[in-house]
Amino acid sequence: MNHSVFAKLIISLSALCLAVPAASAQTLTGYDVMKKADEVDTGTTGSYTATMTLLSKNGSTRVREVVCRSRDFGGVTKSVIVFRTPKDVAGVGYLTWDYDEKDGVKKDSDNWLYMPAMKKVRRISGSDSGGNFMGTDFTYDDMGDRGLTKDTFTLLGEESAGGTGCYKVECRAKDTTEKNPRRILWIRKDNFVMQKGEFYDKQNNLQRELICSGITLIDGIWTTSVMTMKNIVTGHSTVIEMKDVHYNQNVDDSIFTVASVERGAVK
Repeated sequence: MNHSVFAKLIISLSALCLAVPAASAQTLTGYDVMKKADEVDTGTTGSYTATMTLLSKNGSTRVREVVCRSRDFGGVTKSVIVFRTPKDVAGVGYLTWDYDEKDGVKKDSDNWLYMPAMKKVRRISGSDSGGNFMGTDFTYDDMGDRGLTKDTFTLLGEESAGGTGCYKVECRAKDTTEKNPRRILWIRKDNFVMQKGEFYDKQNNLQRELICSGITLIDGIWTTSVMTMKNIVTGHSTVIEMKDVHYNQNVDDSIFTVASVERGAVK
């Protein structure tokens, strides 16, 4: 499982890695749980649309629709997200190249944001990764594959979340300057999908909470249909609802370039 929250935006996990036998469950460490989650198949390609509903503390809402395509190229997974509506964000594109861990080293992802109103591509650097993505409660860091090398993991125990038995894992960033240097994740015991997440700030105060629901099998892959991220401090929240999800179907290799995003190749 890509424990980065968007998890290639879907946070989808395969059914190939199911429950750990009870006899061996007690021997799992926090790292073991996250490694099993991180390694589960997410498909060679992914294609879907999603609605993003932004909810303010006073009850006002903004709704956006996005389309996403992804492909595993072997060693690097490339994904592109393009906003369809409303008009003020239509055509905005976000391109990510996430590199697989190799020899215990995880290369930082390459990320580009295209703003059609300015006809300009902005490179998202590591220093920008803690910023909010397009006014949502998800950060740029949430949207990529964080891998396993940036954190240390501690299994805090087993606890139910969303009515499902989970492993409760504390993740502490090795880089303490990160926006959320401490996270607690509830990983389902039956299929290693993230059920819940808590994100703490540098003062160790709870800043954001993620709730995942509607976890179902699509094309043989566990898929989280609804993700709700709430900012505990501001009361603002973002709800992402997945639609038209398909895996392992044909996706054109050529769309995963900056030039392709600029010319609006993804509809």
